[in-house]
Amino acid sequence: MLSTLQTWLGLAARKTLQREGAFVIAVTGSVGKSTTKQAISAMLQADLPENRVRVTEGSFNNELGLPLTVFGHPAPGRSPLAWLALLADAWTTSAGLKNTGVKTFVLEMGADKPGDLEYLIKIAPPDIAVVTAITTNDDSLVPVHSGNYRSLDELVEEKSKLVKALKPGGNAVLNADDKKVFAMRHLTNEHSLTYGEADGSDVRIAHVRIVTEPTPHGQVPTGLEVKLENYQRVYRAFLPGVYGTSIAYAYAAATAVSEALDVSIEQTNAFAKHFHPVKGRTRIIPGIKRTTLFDDSYNASPASVLQSLKDLASVPVDQGQRKIVCLGEMRELGDRSEDMHRRIGADAAKLGIDVLICCGIFGRAMAEGARANGMNPERVHVIEDTPEAGMFIQEMIQPGDIILAKASQGTPETKGVRMERVIKELMAEPMRADELLVRQGVAWQRK
Repeated sequence: MLSTLQTWLGLAARKTLQREGAFVIAVTGSVGKSTTKQAISAMLQADLPENRVRVTEGSFNNELGLPLTVFGHPAPGRSPLAWLALLADAWTTSAGLKNTGVKTFVLEMGADKPGDLEYLIKIAPPDIAVVTAITTNDDSLVPVHSGNYRSLDELVEEKSKLVKALKPGGNAVLNADDKKVFAMRHLTNEHSLTYGEADGSDVRIAHVRIVTEPTPHGQVPTGLEVKLENYQRVYRAFLPGVYGTSIAYAYAAATAVSEALDVSIEQTNAFAKHFHPVKGRTRIIPGIKRTTLFDDSYNASPASVLQSLKDLASVPVDQGQRKIVCLGEMRELGDRSEDMHRRIGADAAKLGIDVLICCGIFGRAMAEGARANGMNPERVHVIEDTPEAGMFIQEMIQPGDIILAKASQGTPETKGVRMERVIKELMAEPMRADELLVRQGVAWQRK
């Protein structure tokens, strides 16, 4: 029954987009999709009235989530009334009895298994195809979702379908620092724009810095400073309350989209006023005992965990300040799971992390990797469940500490992941959890 309803909703969404002549910006990749679509939305809102742009909410990036975005509905869950309302709205809109009122859709498209992306593209063929990152310059890192594909090439082939599906006159926006993504420019006859740190990128990331302010307890991170270069143009932004290179890449991708759409310099420079970070994605949150929390609890892959560790390592601190990391398992890595967790533990040690707390079924593998690469065994802790980890960290932290928490999402029933529970335990203002943290809905909280 659910499959039939999803298929019908997909057809209704496709008909709606075609009838209204909607402009579709589609975003895919293995890393950075959520933040990138949020950044593109912010860039467009600087140019268009907010109600003319609709962006994928949360993780609505699958066969049900995409139609929900088109029709502007929340997930119906198990409510028959919510399903009836959704189906009625989908029918009236697809039949032309009402309009969405939306000019531009920014749609995140996930691909957990072969065929996923092709299905979503049939619903919403892209005018602009944005591919964030699939691999890294380090070929030893396994991309997320790779466990569902027979090879890396098969995963890349799946993601490349978005570029091949571009409408005539469309644009591909590609990450120049990912060689597999950069090569996709040869798969289309439409115009391509690139972004990244590589020389020759159309939008080049020239400078990224986590800004700190001195306090009696050490340096406190306050936000991210980014400088982009686009030929003769230079864009600068200070983004308060976030950290991380991933934000810089999202900003660069959004700037490349604005270039494709001929958005004015003034409107592009207004990006920072409109950008709202995704919950659980590289957010800076004040912690108890005058600590700072780096909340990257939304999801995790080897590449994104390593980048977050590098970001934390780059923060300038005063003597006595500690960098503490709490990591849970990374999912959908196939038979390389244990190796990848051990590798991440090793990277934490090499980057000079002061304390490492490892959670989940691969926690011991991470701990082994850290100890084998020189981290003091007394500073490596294995705690199976995240609530226990939160209590443990609460007891051992001191003013000035910076604490990073990151893991894969899991499910409401999953133990050992869901790092937002650690962040909530350590927040200076836990009453703001609904506002700031991911997965605070009833379905998650009852578990």
